[in-house]
Amino acid sequence: MRLALAAILAAVRAVCRAGTLAAFAVLIGVVTVQVLGRIPGFPAPSWTEEIARFALVYLVGFSCGLALLRGEMVNVDLFVAPLPASARRVIERVVDVIVLGFSLVIIPGAYDYVAFSLGERARSVDLPMITVYAVMLLIPAALAFFSLFRLLGFAETPPASHGELT
Repeated sequence: MRLALAAILAAVRAVCRAGTLAAFAVLIGVVTVQVLGRIPGFPAPSWTEEIARFALVYLVGFSCGLALLRGEMVNVDLFVAPLPASARRVIERVVDVIVLGFSLVIIPGAYDYVAFSLGERARSVDLPMITVYAVMLLIPAALAFFSLFRLLGFAETPPASHGELT
């Protein structure tokens, strides 16, 4: 069973990593076009700002669950760091339960938000807005999924060189 769960986690993590990289690549490309558009003679398309906003939203949507899995979401190290390892683990599990519960409560509202956006289109790109609003469902779903896997013992630890040194 644990192997099957690990395979599911690996597949979802791969999709989220690919989505994060794709959103970041689109953001870099669009911002490059925006910067070049300020040079006389280069065209400055109006759609670049909207695509940049969409890419940022997707960047958050795909990466928030990965950050949660690694324990890199907002932490209050000042409170948790001085505690013994066993107390730290208990607090981390309590936080995971809170995140899971909060995410599950938000999912129905996020679904309604996405469902009500059917038929809307982005003005400058003529893109269906449901492709953008779907991220509002992706975020709580990813947070719920990855917090559940943290509770099941699949939490990852960030590299030792990561973060502030004390």
